[in-house]
Parts: sequence; structure tokens; C-alpha cells
Amino acid sequence: MENKVSLIGNKLVVVPQGINKVFAVKGRLEIPLLNIEGATIDNGILNEFRGLKAPGTSIPGFYAGTFRKNNEKTFFNIRRTSMAVVIQLRNEKYTRLVLGVEDGRKLVDEINNVIKI
Repeated sequence: MENKVSLIGNKLVVVPQGINKVFAVKGRLEIPLLNIEGATIDNGILNEFRGLKAPGTSIPGFYAGTFRKNNEKTFFNIRRTSMAVVIQLRNEKYTRLVLGVEDGRKLVDEINNVIKI
């Protein structure tokens, strides 16, 4: 598992696990639920050009850290073999998060249900 993701109070909390903290150059992300537009599963995003990494890691089959493309910043922490959870953000440092988690479909449903309130 690359990330532990929790909904705590009015925030989404992402904690990279194990060595991924080092590769992602990020120990924790906290995003207010008000700044989440939605979440989807999109494995195709792993086939697209991610942009320039700054800072981060990009080795075949594993992407972690900040990637910049078209004046947008995306945080990746995922292995190619994982289901890609994409969380769209607004008014945040990142435009989106692309994460590998234990149960991606459950997380997507949970996020989308909470932000509808």
C-alpha cells in the first residue's frame, strides 16, 4: 500500500507509507473537504506524460512526488500495478492527487459521498 488515506473531521489526510515518504518527498498532505471537487478511478492517467518532477521519483512502474505540467501541479504516489485514485482539487497547491490505496473504489465512493453534503 502506497498511501493511507483518511477522512478526519473536515479534512482528507494522505500519509505516504514506508519508503514512499522518502520517494514522494512528502510525509503528509491535509486537504480541506471544501477544496475537493471529486474523486475517480482513472488508470489511464498512468499512461500520460506526467510532466517534470520537482521534487520526486520517476522510475519505471513507480511515480512519487510533485509533477508539473501545463502550469498545474499534481502529486503522485502510485505504482503502475495499483488502481489509480484521482482526486481533483481547487484552491490548493496541487490541482490533483494521483494515489495508490488499498481499496480505491471504496475511497472514491467515500470522498464523493462526503463532499456532496
